[in-house]
Amino acid sequence: MGVEETLKKYSWILPLIQKADRATRSMIMKNFRQKKTNFYPEGEVKADVGNLINCMLCPNMCRFDCGTLVASQNESMSPAYKARIGYYITMGLIDPMKKENKAFIDLMYKCTNEENCKIWCPFDFSVVSLLETVRDDLNDKGLMPEYCKKQINKLNKTNTIEDYNIFETYEEKGIENTETDGNDDVFYYIGCESMKFPEVVKANIQILKKAGVHFSTNLEKKVCCGGPAFNIRDLETAKEFANKNKELIESSGAEIIISDCPGCVLTLTNRYEKAGIKIEKQILHTVQYFKKLIDNGKLRFKNSIPEEYRKITIHDPCLIARNLKDTESIREILKKIPSLEVVEPIYNKEYVHCCGWSGTAHWADKDLAVKEARNRINELKETGMSVFVSACPLCELGLGYGIAESEKEKYNILDISELLLTLL
Repeated sequence: MGVEETLKKYSWILPLIQKADRATRSMIMKNFRQKKTNFYPEGEVKADVGNLINCMLCPNMCRFDCGTLVASQNESMSPAYKARIGYYITMGLIDPMKKENKAFIDLMYKCTNEENCKIWCPFDFSVVSLLETVRDDLNDKGLMPEYCKKQINKLNKTNTIEDYNIFETYEEKGIENTETDGNDDVFYYIGCESMKFPEVVKANIQILKKAGVHFSTNLEKKVCCGGPAFNIRDLETAKEFANKNKELIESSGAEIIISDCPGCVLTLTNRYEKAGIKIEKQILHTVQYFKKLIDNGKLRFKNSIPEEYRKITIHDPCLIARNLKDTESIREILKKIPSLEVVEPIYNKEYVHCCGWSGTAHWADKDLAVKEARNRINELKETGMSVFVSACPLCELGLGYGIAESEKEKYNILDISELLLTLL
C-alpha cells in the first residue's frame, strides 16, 4: 500500500488524537510504545499478535461490510471481534482446551475468506490471514475441529475434497480427457469444485480447441490443489498436495497453466510460494487467458448472442477481485460482445459481497453460509436481471444455494465460458 493510500486510511484517527487532552494523548502514545511489553504473550506462538492488537485498537469500519456479520446479524461475527478472541486465545485469557470454550474455537473458522475487511483496513491486512495464524496454534494443540478433520480425511483418502475421487467421474459426465504428451502449450488445471459443473468444463475445452491451443487436462492423474488444507492450516497435507501438483504440472511441458477456479490459481501461486514450493510457470485464470486469446484474434465471435443472454449482471468472485486483483478481464470480454447489456450490481469489483462458499465458514456453519449466499442473490436481483454471470465454481455453487427452490427456473447462474461458447 502506497504512502498516499496509507494516509487516507489513517485520516479518521488524526483529528481524534488532536482533540484529546494532553493526558489522553500521552496515555495513547505510551500504550503504543509499550504494547510489546504489556500485550505480547510469553514464549513462541504462530499467531500474528502484532496485527491482532492493531485490529483490536482500530474502530473497525470493516464490520459494516463483513458478509458473515451481515448474514448472522451478530456482532460477535465481526472481523475485530474474531481478532480479539484470537488474541485472547493466544494470550491464554481464553483456554481453548476447555469444552465450554469450543464456540470460540469455531469462531476462528467462521470466515469465508472474502477479505472485504482488507478493503477497509488502515493497516492493509485481512483478518482472514490473522485467523489462519491462530488456527496454526490451535492445530499445534490438537484442537482442529471435527468438521475440518473430515475435510483432511477426504483429501488423504480420495485426493479430492469429496468423499470420492471426483476426477474419475469425467467419463460419466461427458468430459473429454486429454493426457499430456509432455509438449503442451497449456495445461488446463481443473479443480475439484469445477467437476461439479461439467458444462463449464466442456465449454472451456471447446474454447481451447476453437483457439487451436495444444493442451492437456490429465484427469487420470489429477488431484486437489490443496487449497482446503491451506485454509484449515494443515500445512503438512497442503505441502504434500503442492508437491504432487508441481510434479504433474511440470510433466505437461506447458509454460502456461490455466484454471477456471480462482481458489486453485491462488493456491498454485501465492500459497505454494509461501510454503516454499514455487512453480516456475505462468498461472492464469481462464478469464485472463481467454481475454488474451480474444485480443490476439485467436478467438472470434461468429454468432449473435442468444436472446436470453442479452441482459446480464456480473458477480465478481472475491478471490479474483481482491486476491488476484483483476476486475477488468471479465468486463473487457463482455464489452466486446455485440448487443450485450451489462447492469452492474451496487456492490461490485473490489467491493463485491461474497457468495458465502469459500474459506471454512460453510464447513463450520452451513446455515450461515446459505444466509450470506441469499444476501448476495438479493443484491443481484436488485439489478432487475435474471442472468448472473460469474467465473468461479465455488461462487456458482454458493449462489445456487442462495436462490429459493421456487425461483430456480426464473434465475440463471452462468459461467463466462458458457456465454463465450455460444458466440464462437
